[in-house]
Amino acid sequence: MKKAIGIYREIKLAGKPGSDQKILDLVAEELRKKDFEVQTVFPDQFDNNIEVDLIFTMARGESINQVLMSKSVFTLNSPQSIRFSFDRKGTYKKMIEMGANIPETNFYNINDLNFSIINKKSILKPANRHEFWFVVENEEDFNKAIEEYKKEGIEEIVIQDFIEGDHVKYYVIDEEVILPIGIENNFSENIINQIKEQAILTGKVTGLKIFGGDFIVTQDNAFCVDANDWPSFGSIEGTTQEESAIKIANFIIKEYVNR
Repeated sequence: MKKAIGIYREIKLAGKPGSDQKILDLVAEELRKKDFEVQTVFPDQFDNNIEVDLIFTMARGESINQVLMSKSVFTLNSPQSIRFSFDRKGTYKKMIEMGANIPETNFYNINDLNFSIINKKSILKPANRHEFWFVVENEEDFNKAIEEYKKEGIEEIVIQDFIEGDHVKYYVIDEEVILPIGIENNFSENIINQIKEQAILTGKVTGLKIFGGDFIVTQDNAFCVDANDWPSFGSIEGTTQEESAIKIANFIIKEYVNR
């Protein structure tokens, strides 16, 4: 029997720890149905000497992903793609180069940044993390954000224009883009196609195969504002974690066989 190991996301790096753990558990159960012997562990429990045929991982930490990079075992998502997705500067720059529709985006060292640079409502994000963003409209907002970033030792900041529009969450498994049920009742075919095309482009940029993120949609454009490795698959109306787990497990096996 082939052996697989699933690695949970670190609780401190999980937006929804319970939901994140559940989707990994559901995928593990589907793989067991397909004749894999599956063990699930947290990153600090991972045994680097263990011999397995397949690793599927939601872990985000640098140290565990460095360990996974050193192994020759087929791993999904790849540790390289997971870590690159944390490089917001690199990701956004590459997306812009490849034609993605990104809000105006600039990068600053925190010590070079002052409120006078921001002349409109903006989003501030760390250049090396998925979470911890702030909406800044005035100097008080700005000072609060910078104070929090300095406490966390964050050195580089991403500043994006704040786009007024509708929020749309998406998931992707390979090149299947999963959107909220009934989205066609709210947006034009052109907008939906923009979302799908840019979501797939995001996968090509990052190398992620299982991911999700967010768009802000205006009357004419869909702006890609975020991409995260392996989401919980529990926040989009009309999509269940159980259904998603079946798709993910089938995709993992397909990739494993064709590796």
